[in-house]
Amino acid sequence: MANLIQSIEIENLYLAPHDKTILNIKNLSIPIDQITAIIGPNGSGKTSLLKTLSGLQTNKNLQLHHPFESIFLLLNQVTFLKMSVRDNLAILQDAYPRIHDQMIHDVLQRFHLEHLAKQAATKLSAGEKQRVAIARAVLVDAALNVLDEPTANMDPATADFIEDQILQLAKQGTRFLMASHDMGQVQRLSQYVILIVDGQVAEVDSTESFFKQPQTQLGKDFLARHLGWHP
Repeated sequence: MANLIQSIEIENLYLAPHDKTILNIKNLSIPIDQITAIIGPNGSGKTSLLKTLSGLQTNKNLQLHHPFESIFLLLNQVTFLKMSVRDNLAILQDAYPRIHDQMIHDVLQRFHLEHLAKQAATKLSAGEKQRVAIARAVLVDAALNVLDEPTANMDPATADFIEDQILQLAKQGTRFLMASHDMGQVQRLSQYVILIVDGQVAEVDSTESFFKQPQTQLGKDFLARHLGWHP
């Protein structure tokens, strides 16, 4: 069964720590079908927007409305406790008693981590850490997963594997909101894109329409820089 398109509604989002404006968004409706991508130049406010949507950042006038019962945030810099890979997954049982040992065994196999189960998670490579992080997200089973550059600094084979897992989960009903600088990845995975430039929303469109014909000059300029796009 196809996912219903839901949306996240934001009003009066203004973040300006130390008098430096990071985000200034009066109104934004983010459509979530399966996967929605947030794109924009470095420093445009993508990560801050993800943190705000996940409740890690806020301001006094912010109004945030979404239909999701639970949200799981996976930042680009994955943090693990100084224990084994398996224990980093098993510790989730404290907060989510429904997670049982067989589920942990299954995700270790699914993400090709069984041979690393007893290894210290802090010693893993970037790609291995990201596989553990996505495995954690699978165990938590949140209604919306918020990902910040899910395949940054990975070799192509590992990036392809992570993308495939995200697609499989999306088809099974898990929804994703992700920030990505990889325009090929955005086109492969997402149904909608949100372009953020200098902390403001420049464009909201379907992925297909945006990459075919951006509606704003900022969108055209962005694609020209990143993909050599021209009308």
